[in-house]
Amino acid sequence: MSSQSVVRTLEVNGERRTVAFPAHHTLLEVLREQLGLAGTKHGCELGECGTCTVLVDGRALLSCLALAAEMEGRR
Repeated sequence: MSSQSVVRTLEVNGERRTVAFPAHHTLLEVLREQLGLAGTKHGCELGECGTCTVLVDGRALLSCLALAAEMEGRR
């Protein structure tokens, strides 16, 4: 995996946060590791159990399968 970092501004819980992270990190990893939000849990990391589900643009999203770099501009 590439170690290239990206910088994105993400809106989390109504607050805009600018964060740098490796381009390959999932939304789950960024929420927990970079932003310190431990409410989103690790589960199977395969998108099967639903433990990592978060709301993005009002819809359920499995954060273990979503690249965090693609979340800029979403809520």
